[in-house]
This record gives sequence, structure tokens and C-alpha cells, in this order.
Amino acid sequence: MHSLRRFVLAFALYVALVLDGSLSFYLHQFMVIGNGACLILPIGVMLIALFDDTNEKEIWLALIVGIISDLYFWGFIGIYAVGLPFCCWLLQKVARFLPEVFWVKILVVLLTLAVLNIYSWLVLNIVGLINVSIRAMLAGILPTLGWSLIFTLLSYPIWAKLAQSYPFMVNLDNYR
Repeated sequence: MHSLRRFVLAFALYVALVLDGSLSFYLHQFMVIGNGACLILPIGVMLIALFDDTNEKEIWLALIVGIISDLYFWGFIGIYAVGLPFCCWLLQKVARFLPEVFWVKILVVLLTLAVLNIYSWLVLNIVGLINVSIRAMLAGILPTLGWSLIFTLLSYPIWAKLAQSYPFMVNLDNYR
């Protein structure tokens, strides 16, 4: 059981993936207003990157989680398999220059989620899986950011505790 402590973040992201899909299914009648989206998994990856900006192994975790979530949500590999590791890497670099303030991290996560939403729209539009206008996509960003703000505020202490107490693939016994 002691050796599984290194994988707590991976298990937590899996729970976030399942919760993301379940809440999308059960809350879709509320999210239809403005075409909001449930982005619990990307919020988790981004907050982990902001809290632990020195662990390079979390980029690999974001890649694996991105591949699994792509297969879970889309049925093909691509959008999150590229977007989540890139966001994790970028936020780890940016976190070194940001102040350790709650609201700064919230704003950075919301800004990154908006960019990830635009990236997803662009890829899906280019591939031809969706035919959504720029106007409809921009109209859907605000409700998505509203839901993301709620989910970020609710999950912030959980991701903070997990990222600081159980970093991915790091044996904390060496530091005790």
C-alpha cells in the first residue's frame, strides 16, 4: 500500500475523468444554456501543474491522461493528448513567475481553459467532426468559464492537497 502513494494523482485524475463524464451526462440539461462544458479533468491537470512546477513526470502523466480521455470522450487520440501535456508544461513554466496567490491561479486556469476550448473547437472544425461557427463557439466560452469557475473553486483545495502531499512518482520518504 505504501508504494501506491506515488500514484495517488493518477488515481485522482481517473476519478476526475469519470466524474467529468458523469456530471456532463447528468448536468447536461443545465449546461445547455449557452452550451457550457464540464472540464473537471483539464482543471485538475492545470492545478497540479501550478502547484508542483518542478515535477517533469507530471507532463508524462498529462500525456497518458490525455490519451485515455481522448479515447473516453472522442474515440480517437488527438485533442487532449496534445493539449493537456502542453498546458501542463506551459503552466509549470509560468508558475515559476506567478505569485502564490489563490486568485492568480484561478485566473490562469480560466484563461488556459478558454484557450484549450478554442483549440478543441479549431481541431474539431478542421477535421470536420463539428460545424460550429466562431460566434457560437465564442458564445459558449462564457458559460463554460462559469461552470469551470464553480468546479475550480470546489476542487481547488482537493488538488492542492493531492499535488503537495502526493506528487506523481516522487518518493517523499527521502525528504522526511
